[in-house]
Amino acid sequence: MSAQLLTIHGQVFELLPQKAMYWRDAETLIVSDLHLGKASHFRKNGMALPMQSGMEDLQQLDFLLRLYNPKRLLILGDLFHSEYNQEWELFGALRRKHAEIIFQLVRGNHDILKDHHYEKYDIALHLNTLHENDFIFSHDKVPVKEKQFCITGHIHPGFVLHGKGKQSITLPCFYKKKNTLIMPAFGWLTGLAHMPYDKVAEVFVLTEAAVHRI
Repeated sequence: MSAQLLTIHGQVFELLPQKAMYWRDAETLIVSDLHLGKASHFRKNGMALPMQSGMEDLQQLDFLLRLYNPKRLLILGDLFHSEYNQEWELFGALRRKHAEIIFQLVRGNHDILKDHHYEKYDIALHLNTLHENDFIFSHDKVPVKEKQFCITGHIHPGFVLHGKGKQSITLPCFYKKKNTLIMPAFGWLTGLAHMPYDKVAEVFVLTEAAVHRI
């Protein structure tokens, strides 16, 4: 696994090919937009989406938690895609397995479960933003002051790479512009929003085993 190191305000972050980020000094694993429960939600409404997608996301998250053994897991919104379904209990099993780790959720637009569901699995909720020193963690981009830095999700960023001729491929990415970093969506059933080329932006595209700075 080949990560990219990114230093922001003197803090070191590892950008990971698993569409996650590890904040070294805070011993915090950061993910965004898991959209767990999406497959069950759409299957209930007649769309035959593969149920294994949510399991694969949970297995990937479990792998990262075991690999880094962080003090905290910080989720930047859209942990669960819909109203309650049984996939929430699968997430609960993961939560119990890592009971020693603090779980925090900055609530996103899809996080519509009742508070008691989060309380059941000891998930600390932050309604809009979480402020720590000069960092603001949010689900969607928020205004920041000159010395602040925002880490956010929501957009599901992707970047188009062009090859010879008319060949092209769109890959998930971390997208940093000025004082904001947009994280890739962790979930498998999320899709990608094309991010524009910009001379002042830093783009880190993800392949299965590595993060590449463009």
